[in-house]
Amino acid sequence: MKHPLLQSQRLNLFVFQLDDLADIYPCVTTTLTRYMSWEPASSFAEQEKIAQQWLEKEANNTDRHFVLRHKQDQRFIGLIGVHRMQTSTPELGLWIREDCHHQGFAKEAILEVFRWASAHLSAQYFLYPVAVDNQPSRKLAEFLGGTVAAYKTERKYEAVIYHIPPYQGDTN
Repeated sequence: MKHPLLQSQRLNLFVFQLDDLADIYPCVTTTLTRYMSWEPASSFAEQEKIAQQWLEKEANNTDRHFVLRHKQDQRFIGLIGVHRMQTSTPELGLWIREDCHHQGFAKEAILEVFRWASAHLSAQYFLYPVAVDNQPSRKLAEFLGGTVAAYKTERKYEAVIYHIPPYQGDTN
């Protein structure tokens, strides 16, 4: 049995493995990705190729993808990525499956990943890019202490880039 790397009140956070794809793939929809810079994979095989890249980046210690699962039934909830871990400005990104939105899972999980990343990486600050119109995600960045540092035009939307200082103490 796999053991979680991190835990929160309701969630176990595991490092991504290929067998997680069966749960992840059906949850990546065009409505989910409207505020993402990427599109859903067109097939399971394409998703597997993407996942192989994740595993390579994990092996090279440049990225880590956390799979969020509910403690009660191990149901897949979402993913959190920490990208460019070897730089002074690692990037955080996440998504929660649509039927689990507005239940506090993102806030609960991102806090655990943020604490882990702050303790294990030499970050000057974390980057958190988000669509200007994605208010729930913007609130997460602000909850972590992020401030707007820049704006960027993505292919699908206007984005704001938060700088989040490393975790220093209690965030409620």
